[in-house]
Amino acid sequence: MTAIVGILNKHAIAIAADSAATVFGNNNSHKIFNKSTKIFTLSKHHPVGVMIHNAGSFLSTPWETIIKVYRKNLKDKSFPTLKDYQEDFITFLHKKNFYSDEATQKTFLYFLFNAVVKSLTEKALMNQTAILADPTPENKAAAIALIDNEFEIFLRQIRSNSEICSEFVDLTLVDFNSFTHNEFSFIIKEFFTNNGLVATPGLIVKIQETLYLYTRIKEEWVNHSGLVFVGFGEDEIYPSLIPVKISLALGTRLRYFIKTNEEIHISNEKQSAISPFGQIDVIHTILTGVDNSLETTFIENLGVTLEKYNQAIIGLVNGSPELMAQINAVDIPTLVEEYKTKIYEAKQVSYINPLYNALDSLSKEDLAEMAESLIYLTYLKRRITFAEESVGGPVDVAIISKGDGFIWTKRKLYFKPELNQYFFDNYLK
Repeated sequence: MTAIVGILNKHAIAIAADSAATVFGNNNSHKIFNKSTKIFTLSKHHPVGVMIHNAGSFLSTPWETIIKVYRKNLKDKSFPTLKDYQEDFITFLHKKNFYSDEATQKTFLYFLFNAVVKSLTEKALMNQTAILADPTPENKAAAIALIDNEFEIFLRQIRSNSEICSEFVDLTLVDFNSFTHNEFSFIIKEFFTNNGLVATPGLIVKIQETLYLYTRIKEEWVNHSGLVFVGFGEDEIYPSLIPVKISLALGTRLRYFIKTNEEIHISNEKQSAISPFGQIDVIHTILTGVDNSLETTFIENLGVTLEKYNQAIIGLVNGSPELMAQINAVDIPTLVEEYKTKIYEAKQVSYINPLYNALDSLSKEDLAEMAESLIYLTYLKRRITFAEESVGGPVDVAIISKGDGFIWTKRKLYFKPELNQYFFDNYLK
């Protein structure tokens, strides 16, 4: 797992990342290593960098390799904006055929199909122990009906509420089914045939459409990679941050998207920002003054308490039907929403606004110290509790400014600098 953060103001952007990487083996086993590198210079000559979170490889090729090959090809070329660097990197991936072949692409598509179908079938058959324990023809038919209904519900959601990745807009269902025919057959065999179930023609059509739509939409899944581009374009005097989600490829199409609401472009109107990725629970607590899950629990419990209070009052006035009806008509969900609004306003006034007001004028050194501290505190919480230490290892920290470029303030190296002077002599060649 990962914890990375970018902190920006008009002076610079400070970035920090932990070094933990989780490697999965057979039978859901996994191991955590603490030597992973997640921050890279995107150019050896210009003030731009990139951070990685979630999957450290793309279609089996390490991002470190891809980024360093891109950097070598870029040489001393620059672009007017950070957005141009990000778009050029995507173009580079296309030119290199995504460092993959068709067989690898289809393997990762199969992983995606498996995750989607498994999730929906398990949800459909949740708590259906009687059907699963007695596989009669009637129960098998009932199981198929439940699965069919779950896919129908999911289809209604993604048909109407989902944005499409830009390179998949013109992908037709016919072309999609042609490319993924074998992988789809494997899925039907794994989830239905091997379990003694016969998927109806209608259900097969729904599964095909579900996988087609889900592959096209702007949705993260477990094997996606997050690339966070940071720094300055040639024509920019303030830093920017652009997060890109990349997961797989289909032929010549790359499944990627940018959450525009997560982009940051420092300006006179927006003078500072803190942007965490990966495991952000501790950072969120520090920035807002309350743990997100705890706040959710408070709000849910308030709703439950108000409902109980309402019923208790009704019980005391059971002699007056008119009064009971009036009490029962109290709009508790609206009261809870008003409470949430008040909590949000209190957080803004007491925690968020004062923090950002101070952040506007922090020096480069203070930005770097803050970025490192946020990552370290995330690691510390994992270490002193019974949570898995999925954030850990040395914290790498860098500062990117318009005048000084990309400057490391803390960086782990896998070699001893004094024994490898030729590396530094040749770095800019």
